[in-house]
Amino acid sequence: MNILICSVGRRVKLIQYFKEELHKVGGKVIAADCDETAAALYHADMYEVAPRIDHPDYIPYIKKLCEKYSIKGVLSLIDPELSLLTGVKEEFKKDGIMVIVSDKNVVDICFDKYSTYAFLQANNIPSVPTYIDMDAALMDLNKNQLKFPLIIKPRNGSASMGINKVNNLKELEPFKAGYQDYIIQPYMDCEEYGADCYIDVISKETINIFLKRKVKMRAGETDKSIAVKDPMFKQVVEKLIGALNPLGPIDIDCFKTENGYAVSEINPRFGGGYLHAHEMGQNFVKNIINNIQGATNAAGGDYEEGTTMVKYDHVMVI
Repeated sequence: MNILICSVGRRVKLIQYFKEELHKVGGKVIAADCDETAAALYHADMYEVAPRIDHPDYIPYIKKLCEKYSIKGVLSLIDPELSLLTGVKEEFKKDGIMVIVSDKNVVDICFDKYSTYAFLQANNIPSVPTYIDMDAALMDLNKNQLKFPLIIKPRNGSASMGINKVNNLKELEPFKAGYQDYIIQPYMDCEEYGADCYIDVISKETINIFLKRKVKMRAGETDKSIAVKDPMFKQVVEKLIGALNPLGPIDIDCFKTENGYAVSEINPRFGGGYLHAHEMGQNFVKNIINNIQGATNAAGGDYEEGTTMVKYDHVMVI
C-alpha cells in the first residue's frame, strides 16, 4: 500500500515516520513538491517534482501519480492545497484512493481566519477577538476595548507569512486600503499552547488528543514544546472537535489568558509540532494506514506529561 504526500517542503521527520510505518505493511511513501530543493523529497522512497498547486493541470497530474505508483492514500501538508483536495475527495474515492482531508465546509472554515472566528463565536468556544472591519477596530480602539499592539495578518495566510505587529495608528495607516484581505487581532502577550488531534476517518471518533505548551516558534511551526495535561484545555479542544467535525489529523492553536484558553487558529492537517505527539506514542501515521486499509482505530492511549521536544537543523547536499 503506497501513500502520496504532497507539498512536503522541509518536513523530513514526518516523511521518515510514514516510511517506517509503511514498510511494516509492504508499502512505500511517495513525496511531491513543486520545489526540487525541498529537503523532504529526498527522504521518501520515491519523489516527484510537481507543478505548483495553482497550475490548471495540478489535479490531473496528481491523478497520474496515483496511477503510476498505485497510490491508495493522498494527503497534503499545506493549507492552500487542502481546498483543492477536499473538492476531489469523492472523485478519487471512486478509484479506490482515500484522500485524507476534512470535508469542504471544515476546510473553508479553517482556511479563512475570520470564518474561523465566526465559527468559534457561534459555538460559544473562547477565541481571540478578530476584526475584518477596520472601522469597527478603530471604534473599539477609541473606546479602549481594543489596545495596541495589534497583529495584522492575511485572512487566508499560512505558515505565519505576512504577519505584521502594529504599535500605533501611524503604523496601522498602510493597511487601511486593503484591509478586506487582512484580519486584525490584539497582540496576545501570553503563553501559547497547541493540540495535535486525530479523528478517525471511518468511525468519526476522536482517537488522539495531545496537548503541549509551545516554548519556541519558528516560521509558524513549534520548535520546542512541553507535553501538558490540562482538563480545561482538553475540554475546549473536545468542544471544538464536536462542533467542527473534522477528519484525520488536526492542529489547534490556543493562547492561555487570565480568563482561560482562547483558540487562535485551526489547521486541519499535520501541524509542525506533531513530531512531539508521535514520539510520545500518539501515532497518527499508523491511524491513517489503518483507515486506508478499511480499519477503524482504537483510542490512542496516554502520554507522559512534562516531556520536552526540541527540533534541530540538519544539512544535506543534493
